Amino acid sequence: MKQHIVRIALGLAIALFFLGHASQLYNVGFITQVDNIIYDARLVVTMPRTVDERIVVLDIDEKSLQELGHWPWPRDLMARLIDTLFDKYGIAILGFDVVFAEADYSSGIRTLDQFAQKDLKEVPGFVQAFQKMRPQLDYDGLFAKSMRGRPVVLGYYLNAEAGAKR
Repeated sequence: MKQHIVRIALGLAIALFFLGHASQLYNVGFITQVDNIIYDARLVVTMPRTVDERIVVLDIDEKSLQELGHWPWPRDLMARLIDTLFDKYGIAILGFDVVFAEADYSSGIRTLDQFAQKDLKEVPGFVQAFQKMRPQLDYDGLFAKSMRGRPVVLGYYLNAEAGAKR
């Protein structure tokens, strides 16, 4: 009877150990490492042996950063990139592994808005000229317009933590 209780207790302890690791209550490095090795092996076994030439990855590399400036690039540039990829290269779908979380004010539109509402509002022709050119300075609007009606998938971050905004 005592041997039977020891076996049940040992089995229960092992089950709780693995359950705690699987539910991420704690992390056991060795188990995680073995799991990663097994996962990599499964990918190698199940991946196709040839490259699908229909899929192309555009990478933002050091040369691009030197040519076009630091990241994030202005959204009007991203809009032109989208237009070129769809119109010139005829891509079927575009996916971004980038999050566009903040508004793009790099055109100076916010400052010009303030001038149009306060300091330069009485200057003859300024407000009218600004309103005429405003759509070209709204880089977020240009970016959205270039994606409209096209199969574009944006990257984003899901946050399920308590108090996260939805």
